Amino acid sequence: MGRMSAADRFYEWLLSDHPEAAAERARRRAAHLAYEARGREVLSRFVARTQANRGAPETVQRLAETAGWLLGRQADRLAAEVAEPEPERLARERRDLETSRRVQGAHGYRYPARYLGARAARQPIPPDPDRLAAGQESP
Repeated sequence: MGRMSAADRFYEWLLSDHPEAAAERARRRAAHLAYEARGREVLSRFVARTQANRGAPETVQRLAETAGWLLGRQADRLAAEVAEPEPERLARERRDLETSRRVQGAHGYRYPARYLGARAARQPIPPDPDRLAAGQESP
C-alpha cells in the first residue's frame, strides 16, 4: 500500500497521546454528543405530538412507534458509548485503525510508537483536511 492520505495521517495523530489531540478528541466528542441530543429532542417531540394526536394517519402513528423504539435503542447505545472509559475507547480505536490499514493492504501496519506517551507531544500536528476544505486553519 502507498502513502497514507492526509485524512488518515490526521486521524492517526488524533488518536495520539499529544495533548492537543486529546483536547481535539474531547471537543469533537462534546460536539457529537450535543448533535445526538438535538436529534433525539426533535424526534422525541415528533413522537409526543403524534401520540397526542389520535387523529393522525395510521402510517404516521406506526412511524412514531418505530421512532420511539429507535429512541430507546439509541439511548442504550449512547449510554454504553458514554460509559466506555477514554483509555479503553482510545485503545479500541487504535486497534480499529490498525485493522483498517491492514485490510487496505498495509499488512505490517502498527500504530506508531512516536504517538504514544510523552514523546507524542513533540510530534508535529498534521493539517486537518476538514478544516482545510472549509478554509480554516488546523488546531
